[in-house]
Parts: sequence; C-alpha cells; structure tokens
Amino acid sequence: MKNGLTEAKFKSTIGIPAHLITSPLPLVLLISLVFWTIGPQNPAWAQTPPLVLHVVAPQATDPAIDQALDDHLAWLDPTAASNDKLFVFLPGFSLIPTDYEFVQQEAALLGYHVIGLIYVNSTLTGLTLVNTCRSSPDPNSCYENAHFEIVYGNGLGIDSPVVDVNQPNSIVNRLTKLLQYLDNNYPTEGWADFLADGAPKWSKIAVSGHSQGGGNAAMIAKHQLVDRVAMFSAVADTASEWELTHVTPSARYWGLVHDQENGFGSILAGWGSLGIAAFGPVVTAETNSPPYGFTHTLATDLRPQRGGFHDSDAHRSTAQDRYTPLNRDGTPTLADAWRYMMSQ
Repeated sequence: MKNGLTEAKFKSTIGIPAHLITSPLPLVLLISLVFWTIGPQNPAWAQTPPLVLHVVAPQATDPAIDQALDDHLAWLDPTAASNDKLFVFLPGFSLIPTDYEFVQQEAALLGYHVIGLIYVNSTLTGLTLVNTCRSSPDPNSCYENAHFEIVYGNGLGIDSPVVDVNQPNSIVNRLTKLLQYLDNNYPTEGWADFLADGAPKWSKIAVSGHSQGGGNAAMIAKHQLVDRVAMFSAVADTASEWELTHVTPSARYWGLVHDQENGFGSILAGWGSLGIAAFGPVVTAETNSPPYGFTHTLATDLRPQRGGFHDSDAHRSTAQDRYTPLNRDGTPTLADAWRYMMSQ
C-alpha cells in the first residue's frame, strides 16, 4: 500500500479484529472488510463524485462564540455546475450537523455551496422547544420569541425567557463568521458570493432545517427575503400564528413530514399559516414521483431505518442519517423528495 502504510497497519487503523491482521487477506477482500466495518452509510464511501468537505470549529471563526461548539460542516461538489446559491441546514434540538450529512450531500450534488451550521439549539428547561412552550400562557409568543433570539440574539428588543443566546452565538453571526472564514481560507471556492456588506446575502441563500431547525429557518424567512425554505418535519410548534406573516413569499417554501409523527397535525397547521397548502395537497413521496403535481407539501409513511413507527423515530426519519430509510445500495430512499424540495 502507498505512503508506507502496510496492510497490517491499515487493518489496525480501521479496527479489524487482531486475529485477522496476520491472515493473508487479498486486498480486494480487505477493502470489502473495511466497507463492512465502516458501514454503507459512511459518506466517504457513498460520495460519487467525491465532495469537498471543510470541518470548522465555531471558535476558529469568532472567539466570542462560547456555546454549542461542535463543528460546522461546509460542502461543495467541484464537478457539479454551480447554481450560485448557498444551502444552509440547521439541525434539530440537541443534534449537530454530522447527524444530517445525507441531506447536505444531496444539496452539494445539486450544485449548491452547503453549510451544516451548529448553533444553540437547546433551551433553558432542557426540554424541546415544543415541550417548553406548549404549556406557556402564550405559546405563540413563546415560540416566536425563542426562534427570534436563537436566530438574531438577545438585546434587540425581543428576549425570550426560555433560551439564552447573545448576538455572537446567534445563527446570523455564526453564519456570517463562517462564510468569512471560508472565504479567507479557501478564496477560490466562491464563499464570498454569499456575503454582502458583512452580512449574509439572503437572496442567494436557501435556508433549511429539521424539527426546531426548520422552525428557525422559517424565522429567518419571516424577516429576510431568502431564495427558498426547505422544512423537514417542521415547523412543529403547537401554535403557528407567528408564521402568518413573512417577507419570503409562500411560493418559496417546501415541507416534508412523516404521517406517523406526533407533530403531524401541528406541522400541517404551520404549513397552512405559511400559505403553502395553496399549492396542492399533501403528496406521499414514496408512491409518487417528482414533480409530485408541483405541490409544496410532501409526506412519507416509510418505516424508519431503525426503531419503529412511533413518534420520535418517525420524526427523525425525514432527514436524520441514522433514521432515514435507505435503499439496498445504502442511498437515502427520500433523496428524490429532498432534491425536489431543494430545486423545484
């Protein structure tokens, strides 16, 4: 093997049992064992063509960021025709960008520059935002103020009692500083195209997210004119009046939900508030094909990759790598639906 890496060292590196290291395994069999050990879901084995991936620590972009310090991910496909747009994905409650690599990779393959953004997606109660706000005396304001503070930071006249996010830790600052970092370190890749006057150039940005992340994407689109909004099992808030008004037109929103998640009714109500039910009925993704009658609302009834049809697994399965259903070749079964939401 190249670079002085012996077969034995290679086997040891990827965790093949010690008794196999001394076995005279052919290289083809060795590679098969590596694939079996790592698993078909590992993006490094599934990417065709290979994607450029930058893994960036938030504090490397801004030392003032001192919460939610897992890594950002930034992707692009150097072989794809660029669509000159940025796709920003926001994880759900307590999750991180590496939990959603399939969705991000699909966006990159479509020609997007892609960012999986880590942000403060916890609450002061330690519960999900839904479980925190649903019992509030004013659930709508609870949701709206929490999403606003997570996106923009506190001290701007709307401060939430259920989250604590200052402006350096806000989504907007994190995205801005990450784009500046990527431009400074990889100036030929085009990340500067998504900045204008030291802020995100929202007109060239598609915002997306799963669960709470999808609600935060909707909050961005409420106040900014974005290119599109892709919501995965979102918006799950049990009160949706705050979604009735938004700068981004309803025609730029798309959603996907699992019909057996507990928040199904709330998500449909939110889609109604956003105005996207006007573009057609909810279409089952796996029994139809793009363009799905040009609807903006998709559903799935597929069994999650692990667990069962109960709420949490169904809810996760619309986007999360470990739960989204897979084809026999290891590719996501819902990829056609994702691509439709990203490009229609």
